[in-house]
Amino acid sequence: MSSQNNWNNPDMYYQQPQSNAGGSYGAQSYSQNNAYAANAQYAGGPGYVYQQLPPTNVLAIVGMCASIFGVISSIFIGGIAGIIMGHIARKQIRERGERGDGMAIAALWVGYIGTILWILFWVLYVGVFVLIFGAAMVGAGSTS
Repeated sequence: MSSQNNWNNPDMYYQQPQSNAGGSYGAQSYSQNNAYAANAQYAGGPGYVYQQLPPTNVLAIVGMCASIFGVISSIFIGGIAGIIMGHIARKQIRERGERGDGMAIAALWVGYIGTILWILFWVLYVGVFVLIFGAAMVGAGSTS
C-alpha cells in the first residue's frame, strides 16, 4: 500500500466487500486487485493530469518575517521593511500569478500596526523624560 498515491482517497480505508454468489464473504473478496480497484482513477489513468501549484512569492515570506520581527523587537525599521516588501510582493503576485497574497497582506497589517505602536511608544517614552527633565530644570531655576 503506497501512501503517496492514496493519501487523499477517503475510500481507501472503507472498501465494501464484494458479495460472492453464495452470499458469504471469503478471503477472495478482499484480494489485492479488488482493494485497489477503486483507487485506479488516482493512479494516473488516462485523462489524469497533475497540475503543479504556482510557487509562493519569497518576498511575501520575507516581508512577513520582517514585520513580525519589527513588532517583537523595538526596531521598528523591520516593520517598515516588511511594509515595503509586502507592497512589492503583492505587485509581483499579481504580475506573475504566484501564491502568497495572504502572507503579503499579513506583512502589511502587522508592519503598519507594529510600526505605529512602536513609534507611539517611543514618542511617549521620550516625551515623559522631556517633561520630567523640564520640570526638574524649571524647579531648579526658580529656587535660586
